[in-house]
Amino acid sequence: MELRDLQALVHVADAGTLSGAAGKLNLTQPAMSALIRRLEDELDTPLLVRHSRGVAFTEEGRFLLERARQILADVSAARSALRELGEEPVGEVRVGLPTSVGSGLVPELLPRLRARYPRIRLNVSEQMSGNLTEMLQLGRLDMAMLFDIQPMPGLRSEPVLLEEIELLVTPDDPLARYSSVTLEDIARRELVLPSPAHSLRQLVERAAAKEGVRLNVYADLDSFFGLVGAVHNGFPTLLPPFLVGDAIRSGAVRALRVSRPHLNWTLHLATRLDSVRPRAALVVGRLIAETCADLIRSEAWPGRLHPRGVF
Repeated sequence: MELRDLQALVHVADAGTLSGAAGKLNLTQPAMSALIRRLEDELDTPLLVRHSRGVAFTEEGRFLLERARQILADVSAARSALRELGEEPVGEVRVGLPTSVGSGLVPELLPRLRARYPRIRLNVSEQMSGNLTEMLQLGRLDMAMLFDIQPMPGLRSEPVLLEEIELLVTPDDPLARYSSVTLEDIARRELVLPSPAHSLRQLVERAAAKEGVRLNVYADLDSFFGLVGAVHNGFPTLLPPFLVGDAIRSGAVRALRVSRPHLNWTLHLATRLDSVRPRAALVVGRLIAETCADLIRSEAWPGRLHPRGVF
């Protein structure tokens, strides 16, 4: 079976007749009929039913037609992508970043992007990670940084880094005198956490269930800075410490390691396989991973590079 055979099948479907399809492929009708018969013989199944008004597809023919359209679309997209590889990347790339990452990563990313790829325009959407997953699946983003992503059709993901989840409290909190705490210790306090739809809450709830601990969640807050603000007012939370580094260094907030069970997650870069600007999206994805790696190496971002990451 060759691409020309699949193209012929699609032309037959579009024209409704063998003669109409033959004209589009610069073939005679007998040659077109022979092509279809050869394809049917190869597959050992009838694909078309001839009638007075033209042809109709059998069930097997409709199945193959659907696959043929997808294969031809993939081939066309691959050809376009290869042509773009020799050109300067250009166009808009839509990137989704979690709120616990965005304001720390973007200021480092933008100067690099402008210096290397001045014809790429970045469109950044900062959301809680649960919202980003939905936006990526719906095609509203070309890529997103997501925590502990599960395999999804149409997406490719690469692990970037491992990040600790720590308990944030005020310096005068009773737990602040300890360097580490357990989930059992944390369960004795009223917490604020993201809502159950978000990956951090799900990670924490799974860990608590394994420990046989029931957390006391006072409020669900789907805002990173809302959670940090609540900490300053006496409500502990569990978060990665990346964006509260200044408050931790100044002593305004204490970050306590959770020792039992150990809490961490993996930050992935997920990209759409059908990105409209594959070349631009490819280089932006590489630049994001490179910027994250540099922030880890400089210790500006607490965490460590994932051993399977590409850097």
